[in-house]
Amino acid sequence: MDEEEMPITKISVYTPLIYVTIMIGALVVFSIKYRQKKLKELTSRKPFFDRNIAKEMYFELVNADEKPNEQVLKAALIRRGAECIKRTLKLKEFTPFMNVLYHKGSISDDLWERFQTAQKVEEIEIQELVQETEKYKKGWVSKFLPLLQEVCLNEALAKKYNGLKDKKVDLLHEWGIKVNDDGTYVFPNQTPHKQTATVK
Repeated sequence: MDEEEMPITKISVYTPLIYVTIMIGALVVFSIKYRQKKLKELTSRKPFFDRNIAKEMYFELVNADEKPNEQVLKAALIRRGAECIKRTLKLKEFTPFMNVLYHKGSISDDLWERFQTAQKVEEIEIQELVQETEKYKKGWVSKFLPLLQEVCLNEALAKKYNGLKDKKVDLLHEWGIKVNDDGTYVFPNQTPHKQTATVK
């Protein structure tokens, strides 16, 4: 008895193409939805740093109806860049501690993700600063970055000096020492004619 022939099912050449198209479309939709979800999470998440006032001020000046002169814009850009450098240095300082704390489970996933987001934000900020710098003067970026480091150093020294002055005032008050207009000290139980110390 002859074997029965198996029926042959014909498949259109378009069937695989339709299948691939559907799969690609599904992946694209999933990718878009996923990115929208992540973007929503990033925008709703509390930032690692406070508001960047220097950056906001720069954009206000750039987008003002009556634009200030170029020197003012450059000064605002330097202020924005200095803030970026300070934040970048802080992130580098925090990185080893954050890594240890995260892997030990001492900090939450939310804080860790906020920290990583802050790193990415400052990387983008540096790229934008370089682009903005080139708009004002070609090749200025080679002098711009060292200038930002100098500004940050001067601000750090000024902050430390002012902190010492405030501490000095607190200690003088605590010890009951007064300061005359000529800069001399008046120690407790000391008559004015015996004043010998001078404020440095």
